[in-house]
Amino acid sequence: MPRPTRSTRTAAVAEHPSEPAVPASKRAKTAAADAMGCGASSGVAPMSIKSMALSNKQGAKGSKAGLAASSSGVFPRGDSAVDLCVFKGDFDSQKLSMTPSGTPKTLDYRVHFAHKSKSISPWHDIPYRASQSTYHMMCEIPKWSRAKFEVSTKEPNNPVKQDEKKGVLRDYKHGDMLFNYGFMPQTWEDPSHVSEDTGYKGDDDPLDMVEIGCRQMKTGQVAEVKVLGVLAMIDDGETDWKVFCIRVDDPLADLMDDVDDLEREIPGLVDTMREWFRCYKLAEGKPMNAFGLDEKCMDRTYAEKVIEETHKFWKGAQAKLRAIGHPEPVPEHPTPTHHHPLAHAE
Repeated sequence: MPRPTRSTRTAAVAEHPSEPAVPASKRAKTAAADAMGCGASSGVAPMSIKSMALSNKQGAKGSKAGLAASSSGVFPRGDSAVDLCVFKGDFDSQKLSMTPSGTPKTLDYRVHFAHKSKSISPWHDIPYRASQSTYHMMCEIPKWSRAKFEVSTKEPNNPVKQDEKKGVLRDYKHGDMLFNYGFMPQTWEDPSHVSEDTGYKGDDDPLDMVEIGCRQMKTGQVAEVKVLGVLAMIDDGETDWKVFCIRVDDPLADLMDDVDDLEREIPGLVDTMREWFRCYKLAEGKPMNAFGLDEKCMDRTYAEKVIEETHKFWKGAQAKLRAIGHPEPVPEHPTPTHHHPLAHAE
């Protein structure tokens, strides 16, 4: 994958009112890029693709809730046990610590999480938004590996574990992951909700994230990402969204703001990923997965609509989801509901 040089990067000019003004130093870089044949004269506009998309898509359909929120610059605050303010609040991925328990490569192995020494759930307590335009992702399965690690949604504080079936740890028999695979915190695909666009219910899990950057992540690592698009995979009669994203510190991140940018910078990647998801279960003797929305990878605006919808589902069910895996408290002195006549006979 070619790494872009400084001379091939086009400086962004803030055209949207929610974006910060461009410093003079960046304006100078833009002028320099024009002089070198990398600016408007070469057919590459100095305005960022994201800015153009936001400007062009004002007044889109009412169903584009994600865009409407983005245009106004107002997003709901995500509930969390961590003290949050706007967006990520005091969350700092560098202050996230991991504590393993059990023996690696066994059924009892778990990775537990704490933030600033306070035990947290990576699903419920890490804010889904990192900024007005970026999100958080936790990696479960690093690219170039195949052990099927996942957040345990049914255990207290949701540690990460390796999935198992009938007492056997699961690996992807289809082969190594081509991407960093994980989930977006504070989202939930509600199994009682049937998507109007796919015709299938949610899969009862957080949103799946497909990070397509150059570098391998680690299991349990949290990254700030830019969302690029989304595939509507249909898995065993359930909607299983696959959100494409890239880490903000990736060498290609400055060149990508939407799915069209992804296709331009890495031609064939979307088709390759779609076929990987379609066929990976064949090695286990299962049928191929299908895709909704004419198998199209939808753009960032649509992906953000999915994110906001699943965040809303999570927020409405947060108390119930947190309670899963926590046994009901037993009172110290339970009151008997029936009094036997011989209960106090001597």
